[in-house]
Amino acid sequence: MRTSWTISRYLIGAIVPYFLSAWLLLSVILFVQQASRFSDIFFSINIPSNLIWQLAAALIPNVIAFTCSMAALVGIVIGLTKMQGDSELVAIRAAGVGTLQILLPVALLGLLLSGFTFLVNLYGVPFASRLVRTVAMQTAIYKLESPIEPGVFNTEVAGYTIYVRDGDITDGEWKNIFIHTENPKTGEVRLITSKQGRIDSSDQLSELVLEEGISTTITPGGGGGEKFVSEKIGEVRLAIKTRRDELVQRLSNSESSMEELGLSDLSNYAKSREGKESLEAGILWQRRVLLSLTPLIFAILGTVLVLRFNRGGRGFGIFISLTSLITYYLLAFLGEQLVRTGTVSVIVGGLLPIGAALAAITWFSFRSRANRFNGLDDIVKQLPQHLTRMASREGTRSFFRDMTTGLRDFDILANLARYFLLTLSFLIAIFLIFTAFELWRFAGNMDGGVSILMRYLAYLMPFVYLQLAPSAAMVAILATFVIKSRQNEIVTWTAAGQSVYRLLVPCFALTLLLGAFNFCVQEWVAPAANLMQDRFREQLRSRGVSATPARYWVADGSRIYSFVYNDQASDNEERIIAFSLYEFADEDGRLQSIYRSDSARWRGDLIILVGNVRKGSFSGGKMANSVEPSGEMLVSRDPFKEVRRKPSQLSIREARARLEASESDVERAVYSVAIERKWSTLILAFVIALFTAPFALSLNRKGKAATVGYAVGLWLVFMAATSVFEQFGLNSKLPPYVAVWAPLLLFSMLGVYMLSRVRT
Repeated sequence: MRTSWTISRYLIGAIVPYFLSAWLLLSVILFVQQASRFSDIFFSINIPSNLIWQLAAALIPNVIAFTCSMAALVGIVIGLTKMQGDSELVAIRAAGVGTLQILLPVALLGLLLSGFTFLVNLYGVPFASRLVRTVAMQTAIYKLESPIEPGVFNTEVAGYTIYVRDGDITDGEWKNIFIHTENPKTGEVRLITSKQGRIDSSDQLSELVLEEGISTTITPGGGGGEKFVSEKIGEVRLAIKTRRDELVQRLSNSESSMEELGLSDLSNYAKSREGKESLEAGILWQRRVLLSLTPLIFAILGTVLVLRFNRGGRGFGIFISLTSLITYYLLAFLGEQLVRTGTVSVIVGGLLPIGAALAAITWFSFRSRANRFNGLDDIVKQLPQHLTRMASREGTRSFFRDMTTGLRDFDILANLARYFLLTLSFLIAIFLIFTAFELWRFAGNMDGGVSILMRYLAYLMPFVYLQLAPSAAMVAILATFVIKSRQNEIVTWTAAGQSVYRLLVPCFALTLLLGAFNFCVQEWVAPAANLMQDRFREQLRSRGVSATPARYWVADGSRIYSFVYNDQASDNEERIIAFSLYEFADEDGRLQSIYRSDSARWRGDLIILVGNVRKGSFSGGKMANSVEPSGEMLVSRDPFKEVRRKPSQLSIREARARLEASESDVERAVYSVAIERKWSTLILAFVIALFTAPFALSLNRKGKAATVGYAVGLWLVFMAATSVFEQFGLNSKLPPYVAVWAPLLLFSMLGVYMLSRVRT
């Protein structure tokens, strides 16, 4: 038995390009998933750019440590499968190189990646966790020190809700001010309106300075009534607590959390604690160790699987590799849950996925043939052939075959659909596994947590699909045409007089259909699903504790609405509770009337007030009070849609309505960019296909891995360009349509140019 360094280098050279491409692709996708958690920071125009860059850097260690092992499995399976398809592994074996010699360099690569992952988990992940906490604190402090923006209800000032209709952001001078404060013990509400005002801030003290102010106090009374008292207060200074000193103290003195500790510190932490804290620290320690060992385990497993299915089983080998990956992480979840329930120890729970992987490696290595899988393998392999034969039966006619060249287009579409579904399933699985790993520590420590997590992941699916479908289409296009190029099918077609451009017609047609389907999902499915998944995520992070329902504020012309949305209410109960309406005079902005009710609902163009309706009206400098059992009022729009604040929770029509009603320049920029981005869904997959397809159409069989890497790199540049342009749009430095459509136009032109350079 002898080791050939030439063969070892060739094996590594066949694997590394696919590994790097997969690592880059998976890391970018999961980075976008992580960045969506901090969208209020990334897309805020008032946050310094250095904090945004620090946060972006802090998200990288967790992502690359998690995706390294998955990319190793994908790269090894694809690289060795390519060698197997070209009969290179057969030639290597014929030269006297056995399975162990083939496995050794791949295992060394896995060991190297495990060492890298271990260093990231040892130093990078704790440092990144500390950096995320620091950036979050500094962002909160900066928001408190920033001037209040006109047109936005500000609740960052502790104890006060402040709304400014007009003003100069630079100077901090405001006009037409509304201030609301409530005593939680007595229920007394105080409203202050003023024509002009400002905030004077020092290091530890801030004051609201108001001119020509009018104060209205609402005191709860007996019998469901309320007492209204209004008085002119002229200029007034109100001392406010901004929590800045509290945040600064927390930033400098807060104790490190478990996520911020290295492995040795985490081990000492577990030994110094008792009960649940010690258990969670032990679980986190073994999780980091497990992630560090996974690249080596996946390297050996992937090699054994490819060598096992060495005759007619390449497709099934890839399929079972992906199945093994998902099973491995599911066993990791099971091990952690068994540890939390006290069924097994921390060490045994951590060894559960490792033991299962070693058992699978041993079984596949020493079993002579996987006979039981041959039938399923044949079905997976021959399914496209069956479909092709069905389409080509003698006497069968179809509109599709009459309008196209028939079998060739059907073959391309079948391959595109197959690779698209395979890639999409794999990417969705990775996305959900990463999300589950992030939230499992919350779900595993609460009653019904697993059920809530499953419901959250179910409602997350539309968002995940929309995020991943264009990228999956890109991979499907590359896989289809690269494989056909390697099998000389493209050479055969072009030699028969067919243009390369004609071969792309089914590809472009499919991406346009995909864009239309994605647009329908975005408009009709995703808004409601995103609203629900946000609520389930919050429920998980609060460990099942029902949070105090949030109070929403909506400004509509001369009216201000305030209400609480109770999302825990059943369908037979009112979800809008503690409703208040403040109506102001158009000419001078003075408060004219107040309506308050226990609950309310929207019906047509009316707000139906339910329960005791307390009304206060100003007339002749006096307040007239009344109480009625119910009531209704005509309004111009539904104010209760405020519960859907994020653009992802709105359709284009709803986002446009919010845009037209918003009085905030920041909100208008956010919704304008969001609307243009939603429209771009129609052609996003087509544009990506346009500039990636040329890389797969080369008639040269050499350098395919490099061309795939170039395509993935160009896709990464496209993603970065779209993010940068959108940031300019959110900052109002570019018009929204330019911010969204300019990158699409530029890369479309680049794709057309590269297509023109392809040999036809």
